[in-house]
Amino acid sequence: MLFRILKNSFLKRPKAVFLIFLSITMGAAVATAFLGIAGEVSHKMALELRSYGANILIEPSAAEGGGFLREEDLPKIKTVFWKYNITGFAPYLFGIAEFSSGGKRERGVVSGTWFAKQLEVPGEDVSTQGVKGIAPWWEVQGRWPEDADEAIIGAALAKRLNVASGGEVTALVKGRRQLFRIVGIVTTGGYEEEQLFAPLVTVQTLLLQTGKVSRVQVSALTVPMDDFGKKDPSTMSKDEYEKWYCTAYVTSVAKNVEEVMAGSRAKPVWQIASAEGALLNKLNSVMLLLTVLALGASATSVSTSLMASMAERSKEIALMKAVGADRFQISSIFIGETLIISVVGGIVGYFIGDQLAEVISRTVFNSTIASPLWLFPTAIISAFVVAIAGSIAPLRRALLVEPVKVLKG
Repeated sequence: MLFRILKNSFLKRPKAVFLIFLSITMGAAVATAFLGIAGEVSHKMALELRSYGANILIEPSAAEGGGFLREEDLPKIKTVFWKYNITGFAPYLFGIAEFSSGGKRERGVVSGTWFAKQLEVPGEDVSTQGVKGIAPWWEVQGRWPEDADEAIIGAALAKRLNVASGGEVTALVKGRRQLFRIVGIVTTGGYEEEQLFAPLVTVQTLLLQTGKVSRVQVSALTVPMDDFGKKDPSTMSKDEYEKWYCTAYVTSVAKNVEEVMAGSRAKPVWQIASAEGALLNKLNSVMLLLTVLALGASATSVSTSLMASMAERSKEIALMKAVGADRFQISSIFIGETLIISVVGGIVGYFIGDQLAEVISRTVFNSTIASPLWLFPTAIISAFVVAIAGSIAPLRRALLVEPVKVLKG
């Protein structure tokens, strides 16, 4: 009997059924799309934020290393537990030098570094590490150094020396001279504009610090810091420490790196790490808010459509009550109709939302995404939520129908 009533209801009211179906489908589709790209967006945004600069700084510890780190330890950075989260790193060796060019002399900093070094890691693929990877925001007018005697110079220092790309600069350190051919002028808006950057091996020879580096900047993908991530590891229990160590907090990744670099102290660059964490948290909150608003709008649309339908079916409801139908029987008819529509709408909405997420990902991030398996039941549940929320007010109105008033005359 119930099945026949539901069948006749669908066949006799195709317009109302379609409007309800459309509302539920759109709600499920938007929820699927937003939730589907939420995780991917966080990951891809984290990748985009890596262009802001390194978020971990490795320096020599006070007690060991004689004020330097060992270059031979650098490949170990790509062997830590969170090695796949480390997108790049660059070592630096600093020294004070007297620069001269065209009769002008200026005192400044000579910095040895890797620009784009092919690094072989045991058991891993060859990777390219250096400044080009961790500092894409550097603007270089000219090109990056390729030979041992080539260098790029900061815009401020180049202005004081009156040197341009293609010129030459001589660096003097404690009686030792090194002639550099300038192949580019670098602009960063920061302290880098006061330095001359050359290949690490050349500066090591000039400073008589073979195989040594002053610091290493590491760029790593991390999750936003929460209260647990901010706890002091030394105060954690064994289980807490294991959880902290196995979560990609910037502090735990820094700890990973510190363990493989002899005589080192790794610390987060909080100015960058905190800003990234706050931005990712806000992004996730926005995605969740948009999902809730979309479901709320769909539920409102369903409620409006059902209200109009209930007004048209008031005589039908009154007649059912008159022949003895109770509140449960009437409720089961209308809830059954809505749930059937919601199942179909949820399935259709899932496929539409999956395609919508793909379009958004391609448009914004120029990449594809893989929808997680949990999205399908999520779409169905979202459709149920929309259907139930939208049915509350119309069903209450239907249960308040008085047969005597409606059927009078």
